[in-house]
Amino acid sequence: MTGQPPYPPYQLRGHIVTPRSIDAIREIAVEARGILGLTDHPVSMPHFLDSLSLFGVTVDVVEDDEDFTLMLAGVEAVCMPDTATINLTPATYDAAQRNDPRTRFTIFHELGHFVLQHNKAMARANYVAKPFIDSEWQADQFSAEMIMPLDVILRRGLKTPTQIARFFQVSFPAANNRVSQLSKYGAFQMKSP
Repeated sequence: MTGQPPYPPYQLRGHIVTPRSIDAIREIAVEARGILGLTDHPVSMPHFLDSLSLFGVTVDVVEDDEDFTLMLAGVEAVCMPDTATINLTPATYDAAQRNDPRTRFTIFHELGHFVLQHNKAMARANYVAKPFIDSEWQADQFSAEMIMPLDVILRRGLKTPTQIARFFQVSFPAANNRVSQLSKYGAFQMKSP
């Protein structure tokens, strides 16, 4: 052995941000769910997008003819925390209007950047890091906590990716990632509230 770890090191996907644990992000998501009035069941995305303005968040659809980095980068959505704006491509907006499961995760991911106060001015580097300082990891975690809350999973006895995907109307890969993480950290052994 050469002393290398048995798994590849974590590669930063976003910007370096204030470190936050899974539990800290879960607490923030629980509070945000309460403020937004979310229930156990999936939100209607068209209604949810419209309601964000009540909380000071603007949702803009960036048209194909606009000269904007969002379109050039080939991403579906981007959050500008400093202006409380979430920009969506027309395709992403249309998918949200149809309650597309993958788009549900994407929009809550972008909302996570706003709620977690990720600032684009922070550093970005391509070196070995820990996930808890990565803006993209944190936003993914926030999205999972918002749309697949642990307390609901435990209370409803949802233990498989298929059960979670169906109940929360999320994609199977998102549900599978959620089950993997919850299993890894022993969350299924917790008592439901």
